[in-house]
Amino acid sequence: MTASDEYRNKLKNAAEFLLRGGTLLSEPCNKCNGIQVRKDNEIQCIICGNTTLPEDNTSMEVENIVENKNKDELREKIRNRLNDLTNSIGSDKNLIEEEQRLRVIDYYLRILEKIKLLY
Repeated sequence: MTASDEYRNKLKNAAEFLLRGGTLLSEPCNKCNGIQVRKDNEIQCIICGNTTLPEDNTSMEVENIVENKNKDELREKIRNRLNDLTNSIGSDKNLIEEEQRLRVIDYYLRILEKIKLLY
């Protein structure tokens, strides 16, 4: 196996790690300074394959704060949009457009439920 094949395999493994719910980290690998991915408290370097457990949860706490902030912003945007859409119910004489509006409201409500379940 050539070095480029080995590198491709490492990238493929990293991509699979991300697809299974992993997160790219901003901190470089202590061993090779490479890009790291975290999933379920396991940190793996894309370049050297070094696998570690985090020594402290500081970076994870910061990421959780960011995720919660993004979740709250998304929730607020959806609520504002829902407010606009619900206020306009019944104002349209075109029933097709009214039906589309109601579908969008339903989609937004489902998204809000999923956010609640995920966090």
